[in-house]
This record gives sequence, C-alpha cells and structure tokens, in this order.
Amino acid sequence: MRKLVWASIAIGSLAIANPVLAQDNAAEPETGVPTQDRMDEFAGMMAGLFQTEPLTGEEQARLPAAQNVVGKMMPDGFYGKMMGDMMDKMMRPMMSMIASPEFILGSRLEIDQETLAGLGEAEQIEVVTMLDPAYDQRVDVIVSVITGKMTGMFSAMEGPMREGLSKAYAVRFDDAQLADIAAFFSTPTGGVYAKESMALFADPQVMQASIKALPAMMSGFGDMESAMKEAMASLPSERQFADLTTEQRNRLAALLGVNADNLADIVKPPKPVEASHDGHGQ
Repeated sequence: MRKLVWASIAIGSLAIANPVLAQDNAAEPETGVPTQDRMDEFAGMMAGLFQTEPLTGEEQARLPAAQNVVGKMMPDGFYGKMMGDMMDKMMRPMMSMIASPEFILGSRLEIDQETLAGLGEAEQIEVVTMLDPAYDQRVDVIVSVITGKMTGMFSAMEGPMREGLSKAYAVRFDDAQLADIAAFFSTPTGGVYAKESMALFADPQVMQASIKALPAMMSGFGDMESAMKEAMASLPSERQFADLTTEQRNRLAALLGVNADNLADIVKPPKPVEASHDGHGQ
C-alpha cells in the first residue's frame, strides 16, 4: 500500500525523476521518501538551470505594479486550493479503480482468475468485507490524506511563485501595459478572468486534452536510439582504457591520486547509446 500511495503521488504531481533522488542513500529507509538534504540538493541543482539577471532600476520601479496585477491573479491560498482540487480529481478515479472488490480479491487471495470471475458482485463484496471491513472507506481516507499533504506542499510554493511571477511581469511589461492590465482586472469581466486565468491550466477540459495528446507527443520522439547513433556518427569514439597513451594514463593516475597499475580496474568501458537509460552513459 505504501508503494502504491507514493506512486500515486508521483504520478499526480508529475514529478521529474532525477538520479540525484534515485540513489539508495537519498531516501529514508522506512518511507522511501527523499531526505531533506537530498531534496535541498535537487532543488538547488534545478534552480541553477534557470539563471536570472537582477532587475534593472526601471524594472524594480515597476515591481509594485506587477505585484498588484499578480495578486489579483493569485490571491492568498489560491494555488494550494487549485492544485489540491486538481490532485483530488486526478487521484480519486485512479484509487477507486484499485479499490474495487475484484482488484482487492486478486491481490489478497491466491486463487485463479476463473474462480474469482465466478463470484457474483454481492459475493465479492461479502468476501472483501471479511478481509477489510473498511474497504469502502479506505480510498476516501487515502485520497484525503494525500491531497491534504499535496495542498500543503503547493501552498508552500505560492509565495515564491507569486514573487517570481511579479518579477516576470515587471520585466516583460512596461508601465503603460501594467496599468492597462490592472484596469482590465478592475472591470467585472477582468476580475473574473484574473481569478480564473491560472486555474484554467488545471481545468478538466485542459487536462483531458493534454492527456489525449500524450500518444502524439510520445510518437514524436520516434526511434530515439537510431537518431542518437546517427547524430553521434561524426563524433570521435569514446576511449577505452586500452586507447589511452602511457602519458595519458600517468596523468590520469596523478589526477586521481591512484597507482597507474590500478587504472585498468578503475576506468570503465563506455556504454553504448542503446544501453543508456539514465541519461548519463553513452
């Protein structure tokens, strides 16, 4: 059940899988959750991918106007509630499916599918209730706990997101444009749009359309291995230990602080492109 819950969280939050968080010593042994140090390390590494320039004096002067605009789009508590509601809508059908009597019996009983299929709906429920008197309440409890936790997590993101969005608006829009946006948001229609603009990205219509587009998106990758091989065909081959000159071996040993005679056991052969599944080897 623990693995199932955490898998559901991972799917629901669309988390980015990264080798830093996948190491055995990066997680608490009992929960499998990444440690705080590892999460901080990962966050710092990801933040480093997006370098920003300090705001100019002109942009800094526009920041209050930008904050006013963003405040109407993302009022206090908005982001956590929006993401919590979205998580609930995503997870409840998924968790309900695996909490069906047939699914539970298949995981709890060592019986063949023919015997299981021979049980009527009322009989399945009777057997499941024997094994788990609260089976019909368990999904609600699990979803409530997960969405509650996720709401808290996303609520913690709200302040930094509001700050980043305000700076982005200050950079991308001048004084007149910010004033026009604020004026529009002050109208009845603009006020509604301001509150709904960000929520639109979590709307079921948008989410459903995005999920439907996944097959087309994935097919766009085509044969990745063949494309990689073709693109790398003009590059020099990676060197194996046997390809290194004596001078290179001695220099490598000096850099690593090891005996040159032990290098053959230290230098690993290059991985072929098709064997690279973690984004490191080639």
